[in-house]
Amino acid sequence: MKAFRLYALAILLIGLSISTYAGDKFGIRAGYQASNLYNGSTSLYGVKHAFYVGVFKDVKMLPFLHFGMGLDYFQNGSYEDASNNISLHYLSVPLNLKLKLGPFFVLAGAAPSIKISESWTDSGTKFKPSSDLKSNSFDLPVFAGIGFKVAIVSFEARYYYGTIDVNNNTLSGFDGYNNQYLQLGMAVSI
Repeated sequence: MKAFRLYALAILLIGLSISTYAGDKFGIRAGYQASNLYNGSTSLYGVKHAFYVGVFKDVKMLPFLHFGMGLDYFQNGSYEDASNNISLHYLSVPLNLKLKLGPFFVLAGAAPSIKISESWTDSGTKFKPSSDLKSNSFDLPVFAGIGFKVAIVSFEARYYYGTIDVNNNTLSGFDGYNNQYLQLGMAVSI
């Protein structure tokens, strides 16, 4: 897994260092995130309300088609109450194609994500799980989104669906569950 993390970091650095030409946009994005862990249509607890923040670069391929890449931080998990919840912290490298139709756009892509931290709260006690119960350190969500842009500000909605189980250990109580989350936010580009 250590080799994979180095590989993912190298891809990100190469992608972000691609030489700039007219039409490229750099920016920051942030907003609200609602997440949960699902096994089919069954959720673990309830929705976890959090935030996301990131940086991005859009490369104009054609006047109406852009390739996007970036680096995001966010929290996923599931929340029943202050006494029972799971928090998973990720760094993600979203890669997408964006189709622009005037001020409106649609996008779709994948976001390789590396878990950087996790904590569980059970019966009011917060703890870090032992190594045999820890969640997987990698997720590969796919996503689709819509939005519109006014001047340098974009408003967007994205829905992510994790393609890899969050935890494979039957003792954890949430083996077979995957991340699903909705992001509503804005981006400022220069």
